[in-house]
Amino acid sequence: MRQHETSLGELGEAGILERIVPFFQHRDDAVIVGPGDDCAVVRAAGELVFTTDAIVEGYDFILGISDPVSIGRKTAVQNLADVASMGARPRWLLTTVLAGKDTPIAVLEGIAEGIAREAHPLGASVIGGDLGTARELTVSITAIGELARPGTAVVRSGAREGDALAVGGEVLGLSSAGLAQVLAKSDATLPDLESRGQAVVSIADRALSWHLAPEPDLSAGWGAGRLASAMIDISDGLVRDASRIARASGVNLDLSRAALESDCALLAPLANVFSVDPMEWVLGSGEEHLMLATFPRSVWDENAQVRAAFREIGCVRAAEGDGDVRLDGVPLAMYGWDHFSV
Repeated sequence: MRQHETSLGELGEAGILERIVPFFQHRDDAVIVGPGDDCAVVRAAGELVFTTDAIVEGYDFILGISDPVSIGRKTAVQNLADVASMGARPRWLLTTVLAGKDTPIAVLEGIAEGIAREAHPLGASVIGGDLGTARELTVSITAIGELARPGTAVVRSGAREGDALAVGGEVLGLSSAGLAQVLAKSDATLPDLESRGQAVVSIADRALSWHLAPEPDLSAGWGAGRLASAMIDISDGLVRDASRIARASGVNLDLSRAALESDCALLAPLANVFSVDPMEWVLGSGEEHLMLATFPRSVWDENAQVRAAFREIGCVRAAEGDGDVRLDGVPLAMYGWDHFSV
Protein backbone atom coordinates (compact mmCIF):
# COMPACT_ATOMS: atom_id res chain seq x y z
CA MET A 1 0.00 0.00 0.00
CA ARG A 2 1.31 3.42 -0.93
CA GLN A 3 2.10 5.60 2.07
CA HIS A 4 0.01 8.78 2.37
CA GLU A 5 1.85 11.84 1.10
CA THR A 6 1.03 15.13 2.78
CA SER A 7 -0.38 17.54 0.20
CA LEU A 8 -0.09 21.29 -0.10
CA GLY A 9 -3.81 21.64 0.62
CA GLU A 10 -3.42 19.80 3.91
CA LEU A 11 -0.56 22.02 5.04
CA GLY A 12 -1.76 25.44 3.94
CA GLU A 13 0.54 28.32 3.05
CA ALA A 14 2.06 28.73 6.52
CA GLY A 15 2.76 25.03 6.79
CA ILE A 16 4.30 24.92 3.31
CA LEU A 17 6.65 27.77 4.16
CA GLU A 18 7.71 26.04 7.36
CA ARG A 19 8.79 23.07 5.26
CA ILE A 20 10.62 24.85 2.41
CA VAL A 21 12.15 28.04 3.86
CA PRO A 22 14.82 26.07 5.81
CA PHE A 23 16.30 24.96 2.47
CA PHE A 24 17.08 28.60 1.69
CA GLN A 25 18.97 29.43 4.88
CA HIS A 26 22.31 30.77 3.71
CA ARG A 27 24.66 33.22 5.37
CA ASP A 28 24.68 36.48 3.44
CA ASP A 29 25.66 39.64 5.27
CA ALA A 30 24.20 41.76 2.48
CA VAL A 31 20.68 40.49 3.23
CA ILE A 32 19.07 42.83 5.76
CA VAL A 33 15.54 41.40 5.54
CA GLY A 34 15.04 37.93 4.09
CA PRO A 35 12.00 35.68 3.53
CA GLY A 36 8.98 36.47 5.67
CA ASP A 37 8.21 40.14 5.05
CA ASP A 38 6.38 41.79 2.16
CA CYS A 39 9.73 42.57 0.53
CA ALA A 40 13.33 41.56 0.98
CA VAL A 41 15.96 44.18 1.73
CA VAL A 42 19.56 43.85 0.56
CA ARG A 43 22.63 46.03 0.68
CA ALA A 44 24.25 46.59 -2.72
CA ALA A 45 27.29 48.70 -3.51
CA GLY A 46 27.36 48.82 -7.30
CA GLU A 47 25.41 48.10 -10.48
CA LEU A 48 22.93 45.25 -10.49
CA VAL A 49 21.59 43.04 -13.29
CA PHE A 50 18.11 41.48 -13.21
CA THR A 51 16.52 38.58 -15.08
CA THR A 52 13.49 36.34 -14.73
CA ASP A 53 12.47 33.02 -16.24
CA ALA A 54 9.97 30.24 -15.56
CA ILE A 55 9.39 26.61 -16.38
CA VAL A 56 5.96 24.99 -16.70
CA GLU A 57 4.93 21.37 -16.31
CA GLY A 58 4.09 19.74 -19.62
CA TYR A 59 6.01 22.34 -21.61
CA ASP A 60 9.44 22.47 -20.00
CA PHE A 61 9.47 19.27 -17.95
CA ILE A 62 7.45 16.12 -17.34
CA LEU A 63 6.96 15.39 -13.65
CA GLY A 64 7.85 11.75 -13.11
CA ILE A 65 10.65 11.84 -15.67
CA SER A 66 12.09 15.00 -14.13
CA ASP A 67 12.41 14.62 -10.36
CA PRO A 68 11.67 17.66 -8.15
CA VAL A 69 15.32 18.30 -7.24
CA SER A 70 16.25 18.41 -10.93
CA ILE A 71 13.35 20.77 -11.65
CA GLY A 72 14.66 23.14 -8.99
CA ARG A 73 18.22 22.88 -10.25
CA LYS A 74 17.19 23.47 -13.85
CA THR A 75 15.11 26.53 -13.00
CA ALA A 76 17.94 27.99 -10.95
CA VAL A 77 20.58 27.35 -13.60
CA GLN A 78 18.66 29.00 -16.43
CA ASN A 79 18.39 32.19 -14.38
CA LEU A 80 21.89 32.08 -12.90
CA ALA A 81 23.25 31.60 -16.43
CA ASP A 82 21.52 34.77 -17.65
CA VAL A 83 23.20 36.74 -14.86
CA ALA A 84 26.58 35.15 -15.58
CA SER A 85 26.28 35.94 -19.30
CA MET A 86 26.27 39.64 -18.41
CA GLY A 87 29.61 39.22 -16.66
CA ALA A 88 27.90 39.54 -13.26
CA ARG A 89 28.05 37.33 -10.18
CA PRO A 90 24.64 35.99 -8.99
CA ARG A 91 23.68 37.33 -5.56
CA TRP A 92 19.94 37.01 -4.84
CA LEU A 93 16.95 35.01 -6.07
CA LEU A 94 13.20 35.51 -5.73
CA THR A 95 11.27 32.27 -6.26
CA THR A 96 7.61 31.73 -7.13
CA VAL A 97 5.99 28.29 -7.19
CA LEU A 98 2.47 27.61 -8.46
CA ALA A 99 1.04 24.14 -7.85
CA GLY A 100 -2.21 22.24 -7.39
CA LYS A 101 -3.53 21.70 -3.87
CA ASP A 102 -3.09 17.94 -4.24
CA THR A 103 0.63 18.27 -4.97
CA PRO A 104 2.70 16.41 -2.34
CA ILE A 105 4.81 18.71 -0.18
CA ALA A 106 7.77 16.49 -1.07
CA VAL A 107 7.65 17.99 -4.58
CA LEU A 108 8.11 21.54 -3.29
CA GLU A 109 10.77 20.40 -0.83
CA GLY A 110 12.69 18.81 -3.70
CA ILE A 111 12.38 21.93 -5.84
CA ALA A 112 13.61 24.08 -2.95
CA GLU A 113 16.53 21.72 -2.36
CA GLY A 114 17.46 21.87 -6.04
CA ILE A 115 17.38 25.66 -6.18
CA ALA A 116 19.50 25.94 -3.05
CA ARG A 117 21.95 23.34 -4.37
CA GLU A 118 22.70 25.50 -7.40
CA ALA A 119 22.51 28.93 -5.78
CA HIS A 120 24.41 28.58 -2.52
CA PRO A 121 27.77 27.35 -3.89
CA LEU A 122 27.82 30.45 -6.11
CA GLY A 123 27.18 32.74 -3.16
CA ALA A 124 23.57 33.45 -4.15
CA SER A 125 20.74 33.56 -1.60
CA VAL A 126 16.99 33.02 -1.96
CA ILE A 127 15.54 36.11 -0.28
CA GLY A 128 11.81 35.76 -0.95
CA GLY A 129 9.12 34.82 -3.41
CA ASP A 130 5.52 33.69 -3.61
CA LEU A 131 3.27 30.63 -3.47
CA GLY A 132 0.07 30.12 -5.44
CA THR A 133 -2.18 27.53 -7.06
CA ALA A 134 -2.32 26.51 -10.72
CA ARG A 135 -3.27 23.50 -12.81
CA GLU A 136 0.30 23.01 -14.02
CA LEU A 137 3.27 23.06 -11.67
CA THR A 138 5.16 26.26 -12.47
CA VAL A 139 8.43 27.50 -11.05
CA SER A 140 9.61 31.05 -11.69
CA ILE A 141 12.78 32.75 -10.50
CA THR A 142 13.93 36.34 -10.62
CA ALA A 143 17.70 36.48 -10.29
CA ILE A 144 19.73 39.53 -9.33
CA GLY A 145 23.45 39.78 -9.96
CA GLU A 146 26.14 42.27 -9.11
CA LEU A 147 28.82 43.61 -11.44
CA ALA A 148 32.38 43.80 -10.16
CA ARG A 149 32.64 47.42 -11.30
CA PRO A 150 30.19 49.95 -12.77
CA GLY A 151 29.99 49.97 -16.53
CA THR A 152 31.32 46.44 -17.02
CA ALA A 153 28.18 44.59 -18.15
CA VAL A 154 28.93 42.37 -21.16
CA VAL A 155 26.14 42.83 -23.71
CA ARG A 156 25.25 41.23 -27.05
CA SER A 157 26.15 44.20 -29.22
CA GLY A 158 29.94 44.36 -28.76
CA ALA A 159 31.17 41.70 -31.22
CA ARG A 160 33.52 43.04 -33.91
CA GLU A 161 35.04 41.71 -37.11
CA GLY A 162 38.09 39.58 -36.32
CA ASP A 163 36.96 38.52 -32.85
CA ALA A 164 37.21 34.87 -31.82
CA LEU A 165 33.91 33.05 -31.22
CA ALA A 166 34.13 30.69 -28.27
CA VAL A 167 31.98 28.54 -25.98
CA GLY A 168 32.52 27.86 -22.29
CA GLY A 169 32.07 24.10 -22.31
CA GLU A 170 33.43 20.83 -23.65
CA VAL A 171 30.34 19.57 -25.50
CA LEU A 172 27.42 21.14 -27.33
CA GLY A 173 24.23 19.19 -27.98
CA LEU A 174 23.83 17.22 -24.76
CA SER A 175 20.46 18.74 -23.84
CA SER A 176 18.88 17.88 -27.19
CA ALA A 177 20.22 14.34 -26.89
CA GLY A 178 18.62 14.15 -23.46
CA LEU A 179 15.36 15.66 -24.69
CA ALA A 180 15.12 12.98 -27.38
CA GLN A 181 15.15 10.38 -24.62
CA VAL A 182 12.58 12.23 -22.51
CA LEU A 183 10.14 12.54 -25.41
CA ALA A 184 10.63 8.88 -26.32
CA LYS A 185 10.02 7.85 -22.72
CA SER A 186 6.87 9.94 -22.57
CA ASP A 187 5.30 8.16 -25.56
CA ALA A 188 6.84 4.74 -24.80
CA THR A 189 9.01 4.63 -27.94
CA LEU A 190 12.43 4.74 -26.29
CA PRO A 191 14.62 1.99 -27.77
CA ASP A 192 16.44 -0.47 -25.52
CA LEU A 193 19.65 1.51 -25.17
CA GLU A 194 21.35 -1.16 -23.06
CA SER A 195 21.32 -3.48 -26.06
CA ARG A 196 23.11 -0.88 -28.21
CA GLY A 197 26.39 -1.10 -26.33
CA GLN A 198 28.30 0.78 -23.67
CA ALA A 199 29.15 3.74 -25.89
CA VAL A 200 25.44 4.45 -26.39
CA VAL A 201 24.60 3.96 -22.71
CA SER A 202 27.43 6.22 -21.59
CA ILE A 203 26.49 9.20 -23.73
CA ALA A 204 22.75 8.60 -23.17
CA ASP A 205 23.19 8.79 -19.39
CA ARG A 206 25.35 11.90 -19.66
CA ALA A 207 22.91 13.62 -22.02
CA LEU A 208 19.81 12.80 -19.98
CA SER A 209 21.46 14.05 -16.81
CA TRP A 210 22.43 17.32 -18.53
CA HIS A 211 18.95 17.87 -19.94
CA LEU A 212 17.25 17.30 -16.59
CA ALA A 213 19.73 19.45 -14.64
CA PRO A 214 22.46 21.11 -16.73
CA GLU A 215 25.84 21.74 -15.14
CA PRO A 216 27.54 24.56 -17.03
CA ASP A 217 30.55 26.36 -15.61
CA LEU A 218 28.79 29.62 -14.86
CA SER A 219 31.92 31.14 -13.35
CA ALA A 220 33.22 31.46 -16.91
CA GLY A 221 30.75 34.33 -17.26
CA TRP A 222 31.93 36.56 -14.41
CA GLY A 223 35.49 35.25 -14.67
CA ALA A 224 37.16 35.08 -18.07
CA GLY A 225 33.92 36.20 -19.70
CA ARG A 226 34.35 39.72 -18.34
CA LEU A 227 36.98 40.17 -21.06
CA ALA A 228 34.50 39.26 -23.82
CA SER A 229 33.30 41.79 -26.36
CA ALA A 230 29.83 40.15 -26.40
CA MET A 231 28.26 37.24 -24.54
CA ILE A 232 25.05 35.25 -24.14
CA ASP A 233 24.19 31.89 -22.60
CA ILE A 234 22.94 29.13 -24.87
CA SER A 235 19.35 28.68 -23.77
CA ASP A 236 17.56 28.32 -27.12
CA GLY A 237 20.27 26.69 -29.25
CA LEU A 238 23.72 27.57 -30.57
CA VAL A 239 22.50 29.03 -33.87
CA ARG A 240 19.50 30.90 -32.46
CA ASP A 241 21.48 32.49 -29.62
CA ALA A 242 24.48 33.19 -31.84
CA SER A 243 22.09 34.99 -34.20
CA ARG A 244 21.12 37.31 -31.34
CA ILE A 245 24.73 38.40 -30.97
CA ALA A 246 25.11 38.66 -34.75
CA ARG A 247 22.08 40.90 -35.17
CA ALA A 248 22.76 43.04 -32.11
CA SER A 249 26.37 43.58 -33.23
CA GLY A 250 25.73 43.82 -36.98
CA VAL A 251 28.21 41.03 -37.80
CA ASN A 252 28.28 37.46 -39.08
CA LEU A 253 29.27 34.68 -36.70
CA ASP A 254 31.01 31.97 -38.70
CA LEU A 255 31.07 28.57 -36.99
CA SER A 256 33.82 26.09 -37.83
CA ARG A 257 32.66 22.60 -38.74
CA ALA A 258 36.10 21.23 -37.81
CA ALA A 259 35.82 22.76 -34.33
CA LEU A 260 32.44 21.05 -33.80
CA GLU A 261 33.48 17.62 -35.09
CA SER A 262 34.46 16.41 -31.60
CA ASP A 263 30.97 17.28 -30.33
CA CYS A 264 29.38 15.37 -33.21
CA ALA A 265 31.66 12.38 -32.69
CA LEU A 266 30.73 12.13 -29.01
CA LEU A 267 27.00 12.30 -29.75
CA ALA A 268 27.09 10.07 -32.83
CA PRO A 269 26.44 6.68 -31.14
CA LEU A 270 23.20 7.95 -29.61
CA ALA A 271 22.25 10.06 -32.63
CA ASN A 272 22.46 6.94 -34.78
CA VAL A 273 19.92 5.23 -32.51
CA PHE A 274 17.48 8.10 -33.11
CA SER A 275 18.40 8.41 -36.81
CA VAL A 276 19.48 12.03 -36.27
CA ASP A 277 22.46 13.88 -37.70
CA PRO A 278 24.43 14.77 -34.55
CA MET A 279 25.21 18.17 -36.04
CA GLU A 280 21.51 19.01 -35.70
CA TRP A 281 21.81 18.47 -31.95
CA VAL A 282 25.00 20.54 -31.78
CA LEU A 283 23.51 23.47 -33.70
CA GLY A 284 20.03 23.43 -32.19
CA SER A 285 20.29 22.20 -28.62
CA GLY A 286 18.58 24.53 -26.16
CA GLU A 287 18.95 24.54 -22.38
CA GLU A 288 22.69 24.02 -22.58
CA HIS A 289 23.34 27.25 -20.63
CA LEU A 290 27.00 27.36 -21.64
CA MET A 291 28.49 30.79 -22.13
CA LEU A 292 28.82 31.80 -25.82
CA ALA A 293 31.16 34.75 -26.24
CA THR A 294 33.26 36.74 -28.67
CA PHE A 295 36.71 37.94 -27.69
CA PRO A 296 39.00 40.47 -29.31
CA ARG A 297 41.71 38.48 -31.08
CA SER A 298 44.46 40.02 -28.94
CA VAL A 299 42.64 38.94 -25.75
CA TRP A 300 42.14 35.42 -27.07
CA ASP A 301 45.72 34.98 -28.20
CA GLU A 302 47.36 36.49 -25.13
CA ASN A 303 45.15 35.46 -22.20
CA ALA A 304 45.60 31.89 -20.95
CA GLN A 305 42.71 32.24 -18.48
CA VAL A 306 40.31 32.93 -21.32
CA ARG A 307 41.53 29.95 -23.36
CA ALA A 308 41.26 27.70 -20.29
CA ALA A 309 37.62 28.65 -19.71
CA PHE A 310 36.49 28.77 -23.35
CA ARG A 311 37.19 26.88 -26.58
CA GLU A 312 37.20 28.51 -29.99
CA ILE A 313 34.44 27.37 -32.35
CA GLY A 314 34.51 30.08 -34.99
CA CYS A 315 35.13 33.73 -35.72
CA VAL A 316 33.39 37.04 -36.29
CA ARG A 317 33.23 38.39 -39.85
CA ALA A 318 31.90 41.60 -41.36
CA ALA A 319 28.25 41.57 -42.45
CA GLU A 320 26.64 43.37 -45.35
CA GLY A 321 23.15 43.20 -43.84
CA ASP A 322 21.74 42.61 -40.36
CA GLY A 323 24.17 39.83 -39.49
CA ASP A 324 23.65 36.08 -39.47
CA VAL A 325 25.19 32.76 -38.44
CA ARG A 326 27.18 30.63 -40.87
CA LEU A 327 28.94 27.28 -40.96
CA ASP A 328 32.24 27.46 -42.82
CA GLY A 329 30.95 30.57 -44.57
CA VAL A 330 27.59 29.09 -45.64
CA PRO A 331 24.48 30.75 -44.12
CA LEU A 332 22.57 28.45 -41.78
CA ALA A 333 18.85 27.90 -41.47
CA MET A 334 17.56 28.71 -37.99
CA TYR A 335 17.99 25.94 -35.45
CA GLY A 336 16.82 25.96 -31.86
CA TRP A 337 13.83 26.58 -29.62
CA ASP A 338 11.11 29.20 -30.05
CA HIS A 339 8.37 29.18 -27.38
CA PHE A 340 5.76 30.47 -29.82
CA SER A 341 6.58 28.49 -32.95
CA VAL A 342 3.99 26.05 -34.25
